[in-house]
Amino acid sequence: MFTLKVENTKGEIIELTNNEEDYQVTDIKGLNPPNANVNSSNYANGDGFSFNNSRIPNRQVVITIYVNGDIETNRLRLYKYFRNKEWCKIYYKNETRNIFIEGYVQTFEVSQFVQKQVAQIAIICPDPYLKDLKTIVQSISKVVKKFTFPFSINKDEPIPFSVLELEKSTNVINDSESKTGLIINIEFMGTVNKLEIRNVDTGEKFIIEYAFMKNDKLVINCNRGSKSAKLTREAVEYNLIPHVKKGSSWFQLEVGDNNFSFLADEGLDDMLVDIQFKYYKVYLGV
Repeated sequence: MFTLKVENTKGEIIELTNNEEDYQVTDIKGLNPPNANVNSSNYANGDGFSFNNSRIPNRQVVITIYVNGDIETNRLRLYKYFRNKEWCKIYYKNETRNIFIEGYVQTFEVSQFVQKQVAQIAIICPDPYLKDLKTIVQSISKVVKKFTFPFSINKDEPIPFSVLELEKSTNVINDSESKTGLIINIEFMGTVNKLEIRNVDTGEKFIIEYAFMKNDKLVINCNRGSKSAKLTREAVEYNLIPHVKKGSSWFQLEVGDNNFSFLADEGLDDMLVDIQFKYYKVYLGV
């Protein structure tokens, strides 16, 4: 058994399964792992070829639906959720996976002059990976809390409220079927003029120089096609791409372990920064 829902640009959601009085989903193409494009060069004097690179292009999802009940009303209702050229979000759930994918409606074909109307909708998805509905968030802070209740403090035996670990890092485990991008949320609790985030494993760095203030919120989006660095200060959003230092890397999470650390103002104000790494598990198929 599976469930299929679709969301339109207005945030309206329709469920197309468990409602056979109105709709019956008979087929969904495009849920298997997509084909990869493998680029190669033939050897001049020999068998085989030399591998250059490979990539997965966009994904096409084709949904076939029988329109039941009040056919005219129900067909027109589908137009609200599948508007040609417009964005939509597909939610699919079976016994093992609960995923979504976003795309743009390419075609909406329906045979209107038959007794049993069948709609076939094709959606082009620029990002070919199926994303788990659950968001994974991993925090990193160099302030380690030590204060708990109940407690007692003996004279001449002080107990720390917290400790500062200058070399603390966090391990972000990507339990996906492919490498994926991530979103980094940073909250500033004081004045910081330079922030450096490091991938300890690869040596890659993302450095941004700006006069950050208390209560500033910075969002760094490392997902391909959506790369950005946006600051929110007193409900006003600013583009900080011009303040990203040349040579900075837009991080990608490799499958497995990914260790990150950071420095704020050369390590002097690390306590004034709280960082969260946010990402989705991605799958090739269901």
